[in-house]
Amino acid sequence: MDRFRIVKLKRRSRLPAAAVASVFALLLLGQCRREDVAPPPAPSTVANGARAGGPPPAGPPAPAAAADPATDEASPPASKGTWLEGNIYRFRLDDVRRCPPPAVPGGARIGAVVRVTSKVDEVFVAPRDVKLESGGVILESAILQKAPDGCGPLLAAKSMRAGKTNDGVVAFDIPPGFNPDNRPVKITYQPTRWGGAKRVEALLPSGSL
Repeated sequence: MDRFRIVKLKRRSRLPAAAVASVFALLLLGQCRREDVAPPPAPSTVANGARAGGPPPAGPPAPAAAADPATDEASPPASKGTWLEGNIYRFRLDDVRRCPPPAVPGGARIGAVVRVTSKVDEVFVAPRDVKLESGGVILESAILQKAPDGCGPLLAAKSMRAGKTNDGVVAFDIPPGFNPDNRPVKITYQPTRWGGAKRVEALLPSGSL
């Protein structure tokens, strides 16, 4: 009887040990599986394609401001009485005068008093190289045989040596509707020369036309 109890007790003591061993084996197996699974890569971007920790994505560009038709072209400063430096000459607008009579009914005739000083030899100065421009419209100088009353003397066409100066009036016949939008009016000068020469431009004083 005592022997039977001892055997029975031994068998009962073995059951908990086997259960513990099974649980321990399952834990080891689960640990191994967790180690075999690689962790997902850390996200390198956030919403909207911006980098993590970086500045927020830029919004759409602001719409460009509408250009004012009266000021949409670059205009030189008013330069009456100021020397403008070309590469081979100096140019100055001294005055703008009204010159009668107008060549076209409803139009006007003005005379630009200009002065050109040569920096090098053989700079040819002629009225044809002086022009008026506004809003892409270019006016050639008028070809006159003699100076209008109060608008002389006319600029003479001649070749100059370095340091020499030529001055006079260049006349322009302004047709009706030449500048309906009151855009800036420029006087430009670029002497005709082999190899080219720099162009200069000056803004006519307000109310000249």
